[in-house]
Amino acid sequence: MNRYGATCMPASSELPGRIIIRGLRCRGRQGPTPADQQQAHDYLVDLELSVDIADAVAKDELAAALDISAVASCVRDEVARRPRVLVERLTADIARVLLERFARVSAVRVSVEKPEPAGLDAAAEAVELTLSRGLRSAPAASPRSPPRGRA
Repeated sequence: MNRYGATCMPASSELPGRIIIRGLRCRGRQGPTPADQQQAHDYLVDLELSVDIADAVAKDELAAALDISAVASCVRDEVARRPRVLVERLTADIARVLLERFARVSAVRVSVEKPEPAGLDAAAEAVELTLSRGLRSAPAASPRSPPRGRA
């Protein structure tokens, strides 16, 4: 502990942190029909990234921190990459690509909001889906998948 009451930690120590990005506006194509999938829609994406920030704190340099502009670009690229039928798939794809591309990220929480989706019949509405995944998270089995037998 230093004279100000703060504990000094060596740069090699782990310091878990969360980086939160809210309302990242993205354009993509999603919907249940091919016609829906041809029409681009706006999506609002919220991200919560678990990341070790010890190096960034110790060095106080941009190079030591997670590049949030690269994170935002990665998310926008993934949303725009291809059409999907379900918001669930879009959300899972965003979580997967973040964990694959950014080694510093150990877990993600992704929320995708689709403003004014068809079918809710209200003046102002949105549908939102949230998914949390870590590096060891396995995709959920489909309820229609047959049970696995022993080999």
